[in-house]
Amino acid sequence: MASATLPSAETPERANSLGRVFGVIFSPRATFESIGRQPTWLVPVVLATLISLAMNIVLAQRVDWPTYLRTQLDKTGRSGQITNAQQMATAAKIQKVVRYTRGVVGDIFAVLFASAIYLGIFNIIVGANLKFKSVLAVVSYGLVPTMIKELLGIGILFLKDPSTINPDNFIASGLAAFLSPNAPYWLLALGLTVDIFIFWNLYLLVVGFISLKNRKIKTGTALGAVLGLYVFGVILTVGLTALLAR
Repeated sequence: MASATLPSAETPERANSLGRVFGVIFSPRATFESIGRQPTWLVPVVLATLISLAMNIVLAQRVDWPTYLRTQLDKTGRSGQITNAQQMATAAKIQKVVRYTRGVVGDIFAVLFASAIYLGIFNIIVGANLKFKSVLAVVSYGLVPTMIKELLGIGILFLKDPSTINPDNFIASGLAAFLSPNAPYWLLALGLTVDIFIFWNLYLLVVGFISLKNRKIKTGTALGAVLGLYVFGVILTVGLTALLAR
């Protein structure tokens, strides 16, 4: 007797996390739709952390910290705060430790914090009832532009004269590159937030949240959440910079 033919089960989608990193660059909508169906986040976070650590190590070693610190103190009229070589060496060492620490935990903290904020926006305000893992996946793959910027930055840091490197603006990708070094601190802080890689990141976040296929998250909703948080961050950054620079 012929055996009964059983319907074949649909093969589950396999998540190629590394492939998704490249997919976000070349076909963001299709890639984020795949991420929405099967969220993953570990690979982009680990990759971003490794790149960030490498970039910050190079930055810590390549920057002429005494020159940079003297310039910053002179601009704020606080040059008298560091009066001898020992104090300058200590201040330079602190700057290096800050860079190493930022390389290790900076991206991890940023992803977790941003994911928590977006989860609150979409679930509490919009009522989308998203899972944290889905939001975390979108935010994690949204880091791809930052990875590219930092990879480019590593190469640029090796080409620049150490005395000319600004650790906050080492790649000319935004408005800050066109501002005078003597511009007010609040304006320089604003210039750092007007950056092509940041805008690329915002675009990917909007596409990512729309691609979750949640009926409560339309294009306008995603755009409002992403741009709203960005504008709030810009105002907070510029305001605090202006306050601390007094």
